[in-house]
Amino acid sequence: MKYYKILFFTITFLLSINVFGQDVNMITKVSSYLESNGTIKQYKNAYLELLNLMEKQFPKSDRNSDGWLYLERNEKKALQEIQDLLVPVYIKHFNNSDIDKMKAFYNTDAGKQLIENKNKLTDSQSIEVNTFFNSEVGIKLKEKQEVLSIEIAGVSEYWSKDLYQTAVLLLKEE
Repeated sequence: MKYYKILFFTITFLLSINVFGQDVNMITKVSSYLESNGTIKQYKNAYLELLNLMEKQFPKSDRNSDGWLYLERNEKKALQEIQDLLVPVYIKHFNNSDIDKMKAFYNTDAGKQLIENKNKLTDSQSIEVNTFFNSEVGIKLKEKQEVLSIEIAGVSEYWSKDLYQTAVLLLKEE
C-alpha cells in the first residue's frame, strides 16, 4: 500500500511541476472541458454512490454524526481534488487548441446528447459526432484513448480509495 502511495505522489509531483509550468489559462480550459464532457458529473455520481454505500455499512447515528456531516459537506472539495488530479493527464496529451476544439464539441447539442444518451442522437447530431471524431483532434483523442484510460484509471483508483478510507475512518463507531 505504501509503495502505491509513494509512486502516486511521485507521479503527481512530477505532473504538478509540469502543470505549474503551463499557462494557467490551460488549466482553466481543461477544467472546463472536464465539466463539459461529463467527467465531473461521473465523479459526482461516484461520490454520491459512496455515500449510499457508507450509509448501508455505517447508518447515521449520534456517534458518527460529525463524520456524516463532514462527508456531506465535502463533495465539492472531493470533486475539486479529482479535477486537480485529472488536469495534468490532459495537459500531458493535448495542447490548447485541442482542448478548445474538444470543449467546443461537447458544448454543442450533439456533444451534450452524446453524453446524455447516445442512442437518442438525431441523424444530424450523428453526422456532427462522426465529423468531430474524424477530425484531427477527434483522431488524436481516439489514438490517446488507451493511454488516457490507463492514466485516468490510476488517478481514479487513488481518489476513490482515499475517499473510501476517509469515510470509513470518519464513520466507524468505536
